[in-house]
Amino acid sequence: GRLVFVSDRGGRDAIYQKKLPTGEEELLLGLHEPVGDPALSPDGQALAFSMGGRIGLLDLATRASRFLTLGVDWKDTHPAWRPDGKALAVTSRRPNSQNHDLHLLFIAAPTGGEVRQVLTDTPGLDETSAAYSPDGSFVVLVRAGGVYRLEPDTGRAARLITGFRVMRGVAVLASGRLLAPWTEGKQLGLDLMDTDGKNRETLTQGSVFFREATASPDGRYLAVTVDFEADVMRLRQRAEIRLLD
Repeated sequence: GRLVFVSDRGGRDAIYQKKLPTGEEELLLGLHEPVGDPALSPDGQALAFSMGGRIGLLDLATRASRFLTLGVDWKDTHPAWRPDGKALAVTSRRPNSQNHDLHLLFIAAPTGGEVRQVLTDTPGLDETSAAYSPDGSFVVLVRAGGVYRLEPDTGRAARLITGFRVMRGVAVLASGRLLAPWTEGKQLGLDLMDTDGKNRETLTQGSVFFREATASPDGRYLAVTVDFEADVMRLRQRAEIRLLD
């Protein structure tokens, strides 16, 4: 019943929510630095976000926020909740590195354990867009433009698809299928596939750049961020969110 998004309408990136279907909007989080990458917890009671390489949590009932990481040893972005709500998969890099790996951040440190656990360590390869399966048994991610399926317990990753399309993200739908925006030359679109990469189908293909895409809990709608839309006459810059049936 709500859509959480980032907007700079106040002069700095902040997190808002839009209540559906009424369209009422409300500021959820605005701090002294730009904030982004909002991710609702599975129970809808908390919001994970990033700010300056740090990962924070916002309690939606009290509006109190706290940070899980300091952004010193690691720069963290794009939190994704584990289905049990006890941990986040994040995109992480060293301050002097350009390549990202995936780490697991526990909301509360395990007894005798660390808050941070390394999920992948792939020097020279960039890994982003982590998303958990509904049962938490695997993580999907984008590595060097391809979609991979990772087993968190073993660290083994298998590439799901091959071809000329460069995947720019991946999301897991409630049905368990995967949704990925892609680029191939001047063509842009969205693909849907099974968790093994099979039964792949193109939902949309054309000149609209979908930067991010996710699905409503019932699977009926896709919420997509549109950066630009091109045609034969001109390039139209966009900064909008659309709902696709």
